[in-house]
Amino acid sequence: MLTSATSSVFSALAPSRRNFEAQAGKQLQALAPAGIRKLSSQDLQWLPALADLLIDGVHRGASLGFLAPLSRYAAMEYWHGVFARLGPHHSLWIASAASESTAGDQLLGAVQLSLCPRLNAHHRGEVQGLMVHSRARGRGVASLLMARLECAAAAQARTLLVLKAPSASQAEAVCVHLDWQRAGEIPDYNANADGNLQDATLYFKRLKALR
Repeated sequence: MLTSATSSVFSALAPSRRNFEAQAGKQLQALAPAGIRKLSSQDLQWLPALADLLIDGVHRGASLGFLAPLSRYAAMEYWHGVFARLGPHHSLWIASAASESTAGDQLLGAVQLSLCPRLNAHHRGEVQGLMVHSRARGRGVASLLMARLECAAAAQARTLLVLKAPSASQAEAVCVHLDWQRAGEIPDYNANADGNLQDATLYFKRLKALR
């Protein structure tokens, strides 16, 4: 499910946490343009950063299947599960950028593509878990991730992509911006990070197969 975020939990963070966020924000301002890469089940060095990304989203109200506060153990367990599924029918891409102020690349966002394995649905795929770190939003990271995912899906002869987004959210704005079509809405689909029920909107996009 695509995500949206609020600042309700962030406002309650301890001063030390806010100081850390401010320092990290300064570091991200010095980042080079984002690069997109596909991860394999062997790229376990990204697990800590992916856990941070998930916690950042959930603690800002994103609908990612968890309630806040999210423990680091639960975040790591989730990503271990994702890595275990990586293969022909499940893919994970990340956006990262080199920082001028710290060693190594910093993780900006991630997205997953699940290809339906059923014989009567080999033309379809589902976008899952699109996340952009709160400090990297507004830089086109989501667009870069989705463009890479769509190209990969088309290269595997997938001509239809589907996704779910929280209704009336920033995630919906991303869908509209990227020319996805609205299919309908499901009331009270799931609970957000604060535990309140929210509607979900279904979107789809047709692709032209590249093979």
